[in-house]
Amino acid sequence: MRITMRQAREKVQQCEPFTANNVFAEVLDNGVYAVWSYGKHWPMFAKVGDQWFENSDKYSVTTSKQHGQCHPLCDTAKVGTAELQRVIR
Repeated sequence: MRITMRQAREKVQQCEPFTANNVFAEVLDNGVYAVWSYGKHWPMFAKVGDQWFENSDKYSVTTSKQHGQCHPLCDTAKVGTAELQRVIR
């Protein structure tokens, strides 16, 4: 579903797939909910079971803004990009 970035946080909090500008989210075959910026090389958030994970690495001003707009506003485990990619797989 295509949405605006203003709607992104609500979709993330509900773990719903979406596409907005250069951000997208999906539920993977393994049941993980993942939120990506500009492609699968840059995960921002993932929910595995009841645990949220957050990418703690910085990339660009635009990605940082998207990160803030998509944050689920709950406790997250902060991990680097490579670790978050492993969590998602």
